Amino acid sequence: MNLLRLSIILALIFTLGACDNNTVSCVQSDWVGTYTGTQDCDGLSEDVTMTITASGTDAIVVMYETEGVEVEFAPMTPDECTLSKTESDDDMSLTVEATINGNNLTFTDVITIGTESATCTITAIKN
Repeated sequence: MNLLRLSIILALIFTLGACDNNTVSCVQSDWVGTYTGTQDCDGLSEDVTMTITASGTDAIVVMYETEGVEVEFAPMTPDECTLSKTESDDDMSLTVEATINGNNLTFTDVITIGTESATCTITAIKN
């Protein structure tokens, strides 16, 4: 009888331990929307509006606008709740990294030309 109870308790522990309620899964529609927040480019901060639209079944197109500047990225495919992409051409490269957590978005792009680089990080909330 004690062996049966112990087996049931162990089975419950292993079953509950296998469930990870903190795992968040994201799909394309979780990314899509309009976000507002702040962009910090190497210490210069300004308001930003970011629009993310669907492209195909999995990819997204990211566009953001600050005062006088509009940037649009070619379609990129997130991996769940993260996005990471690097493109290079000659001595120029662009790295994009983003994460979403509910309605909160963090988006960073780093442009490198030769030995010079500029890093802009957007922290925004979905409207």
